[in-house]
Amino acid sequence: MQNLNLEQLKAATAAGGVIGITLRGDGAAFVVSVQTQRDEGILVTSKKQPRRFADPRKALQVLRATGWNECRIDATQWRPEARDAEKVARPDRSAALKAAHEAAQADADYDRWFRAKAQAAIDGLADGSNRLLTDEEVQARRAALRARLQAMQTAPSAE
Repeated sequence: MQNLNLEQLKAATAAGGVIGITLRGDGAAFVVSVQTQRDEGILVTSKKQPRRFADPRKALQVLRATGWNECRIDATQWRPEARDAEKVARPDRSAALKAAHEAAQADADYDRWFRAKAQAAIDGLADGSNRLLTDEEVQARRAALRARLQAMQTAPSAE
């Protein structure tokens, strides 16, 4: 028995070396069994593991993309009830999803905080507890900030 990746299956199909294809039930999934002129092969992933399809429609889409338009289905070993038992834990995906959720939560928290601050400033303008700065006051504050920054840049560093 030989292993075929997707590119090899496409090439064998185009060359006329594939006699037939069978979607064979294997637990809760299907594997693609390829009958060639010399031997039988299995469609494998890049890691040389049998490519398993939980949904036979996806397998048919892949086969169609390789140029193969018909196949046989052998469901004698198909056990759809075993799907939950065959699920593989993915702690790496779990950690990535948790990190993404925490980042989204932090963004939402910051957004709520920022909106509350902006609304408080607007409300303060309306009730008179805040006031608008005049152009002269803004220019004076800006000049003071520039002077402070320039003094920090020119001051000798204490190393």
